Amino acid sequence: MSFKKFHQQFSYFDIQETIEFYSIFDGHPFLDFLKLDEDLETCIQINILDRIDELKPYFVYDEDTDFEKDLESILIRLAIGDRKSYTAYKKVNISQIRGRALYKALFEKNIIKKERSREKPLREFKGQLIKKSLRKYEIQDKIHFCDNFTRFWFTFIAPHLEEPLHVKSIITNIEQYISLSFEELSNELIIYKYKKQNIINFGSYWDKSIEIDLLIEAKDGTMIAGETKWKNHKICKNILKTLQKKCERAQLSASKFVLFSKSGFSKELQSKQTDEIMLFELKDFEELY
Repeated sequence: MSFKKFHQQFSYFDIQETIEFYSIFDGHPFLDFLKLDEDLETCIQINILDRIDELKPYFVYDEDTDFEKDLESILIRLAIGDRKSYTAYKKVNISQIRGRALYKALFEKNIIKKERSREKPLREFKGQLIKKSLRKYEIQDKIHFCDNFTRFWFTFIAPHLEEPLHVKSIITNIEQYISLSFEELSNELIIYKYKKQNIINFGSYWDKSIEIDLLIEAKDGTMIAGETKWKNHKICKNILKTLQKKCERAQLSASKFVLFSKSGFSKELQSKQTDEIMLFELKDFEELY
């Protein structure tokens, strides 16, 4: 479900609640029948933890027990790891051939989708010599879940099904979990504001040493780099400086920088706002409605 449709269904949420609940309940098998008019902690308890046995069958993807076990292992790694495609199955000692078969099954079932890497190959021409330490380095795509509730399940529920599940432990880590959804919504917002037809590439950027939450390439040659922060404190100018340094290290010619913050920005950073430095707060996400 899109963010806009989720808001239409649960229009009593304010913007922060919409982002929080969307990050968790988008894709819930019983979404049309859920009671979501309590605080987030209570809603997780009554709609997820109290209904574990009802929900389990929705996360079984294959009748082959061994294949199903590997599917679950790789989905847990994708949920709690860096989402890089090769790393996910190597972390659970699954062979490359087996890993590809698992991904194929998950893509066909619309459980996951791929985000292509934009990292440039280390070798600019065949036979070029590179440092020995980098010879085994592989450029990796990233994998996303097609809905948020599946990611929530494999982050907080599936790894702990054999032990007591406590909502307090989930809430303790929920801020970090929601930050990825906030990053994806930030991408949607800047695409919406910049007009999608003017954009040739979007999403995040990563290479062997740099991670950038958002990198937009426009048809007119403009490159926009951005960082998102789902934190309970204001963003200061050091976040902007860090973003600019990341672009320099990655040799990205970004001319515009955008920052997205749950809790706003310092006065010093607000004073730097120009056409080249754009700041977005929670209220700006209402445009996605």
